[in-house]
Amino acid sequence: MQLLATRQESQLITHPNLDLRKYAGLWYEYARLPNGYQVDCTGEVTVDYDLQEDGTLEARFSCANSQCEILNAVAEMRPSRRFDPQDPAKLEIRFSSDWLSAPSSVWRDHWILYVDPDYQHAMIGTPDRRCLWMLGRSRIPDRMALQQMLRYAAQLGFRVNRVLRTGETG
Repeated sequence: MQLLATRQESQLITHPNLDLRKYAGLWYEYARLPNGYQVDCTGEVTVDYDLQEDGTLEARFSCANSQCEILNAVAEMRPSRRFDPQDPAKLEIRFSSDWLSAPSSVWRDHWILYVDPDYQHAMIGTPDRRCLWMLGRSRIPDRMALQQMLRYAAQLGFRVNRVLRTGETG
């Protein structure tokens, strides 16, 4: 069983030639696979990536809960140190607080799987295919772009029948 998981992880393709300068900035979550990190996020979800001089990213997450309160978290992101040469689309993320149920000492995979040519839509996932996020620059989701990302995620082996549109609970 472990051999199969390793084989699947190795087949997950990340976005080629990712430009982190273009990727940086504000993104709105359009959809995601249910995960333990965002159980309290029932409204709008955003992430603002800020490229640092050393090539890492600071990520500021925000989401609304069912009481319309805004929850915030800050994370540090870096290229994964498990790959040589480094792939700018294979990132690791570590939260600076225990919000989102993520201990601050743990680095987790955060791979950028797709970005459209204009850097307006993106798809992020984990190599074990348990987590998946679909993002866009516009607050209003582009349905066609979202459908294209869902089709691509299905081709990559993600369980897209479980995807929640942002604002849905499950």
